[in-house]
Amino acid sequence: MKIGGGRERVCHVISHQGWIADTMSSALDGSRDWRIVRHDGLSPVEGIGPDEAVWTSPGQLIAQNAWLESLGRPPIRLAAPSPSWPLCLDRNLLGRRVILAEAGRIRSWKALPPGLGTLPWSQVSQGRVTGFRAARRSLETLKADLRAAPDDALIQVEGHLTAIREEWRVTVVGGRAVNSSGYCLHAGETDRTIVTVFDGARFDPALRPLAQAAAVEAAAKADLDAVCIDLVFCGGPGMAGHEKAGPFVLEVDPVWCSAPYDFGRAGMEAFLQAVLACRKPDLLARGTYHPESWMLESFGRRYRSWWGPRPVRP
Repeated sequence: MKIGGGRERVCHVISHQGWIADTMSSALDGSRDWRIVRHDGLSPVEGIGPDEAVWTSPGQLIAQNAWLESLGRPPIRLAAPSPSWPLCLDRNLLGRRVILAEAGRIRSWKALPPGLGTLPWSQVSQGRVTGFRAARRSLETLKADLRAAPDDALIQVEGHLTAIREEWRVTVVGGRAVNSSGYCLHAGETDRTIVTVFDGARFDPALRPLAQAAAVEAAAKADLDAVCIDLVFCGGPGMAGHEKAGPFVLEVDPVWCSAPYDFGRAGMEAFLQAVLACRKPDLLARGTYHPESWMLESFGRRYRSWWGPRPVRP
């Protein structure tokens, strides 16, 4: 379909969470420049064109590509930041210590590395597995929860930021913040009372330029593009001995698996354009998503019953 001399762009949303596609469609508000195609993720998706955007989760992508491989078809390649991005940022941007370590190494630890506290956060780097959600864990619990992990599973372990007040998401493309939105408020005397954007949370508009500037700075230092950067503002020092109250970079994810919030029409179009850019050669040349072993083990056989015969290699 020709729209104003251009071609309608398509974004495939592969997710059982219907609100993702709903949010995109609502923000586009009848735009004829983009068409959102929904897939529930319960089976492999046919008919994704090479010039079409794909929004999905890392697990879904792994399952989809395993199915494509079984049919002798090329996988869907998507650009992604290096898992070592935290190592490129200093304490002023992180507010706490962040380390990366393989599960086999962690199981050999006699004590937690200094600077992490007694209950650091831990999660699989660039992914999620059912048996190991992002959570605060003691060393004993961390080692126990990693019993089933392959030795080379890459784990991100980090200190806890205290007195978090607001959380913001900023999309950075080509060195610019193309949209931003607060998404979570921490109310009350502890961090545990949370009000989200879906609950009608109201965010301090004065924090928007600060979040955007910090996200752009982080992207430049870690060579990040087409990413969503989550940042937090604290009500006091982020960590003991740290005088700054944020913004601190909490997480960095590719746009193609980051939840879109209330970006408005122009912001959502920029978001979708960034999702599409993740399939383009220039971004792919800078780095593609390579799932680590625990993610492959967890999701690679999800569509096993749909697999075709593997091609015979000469």
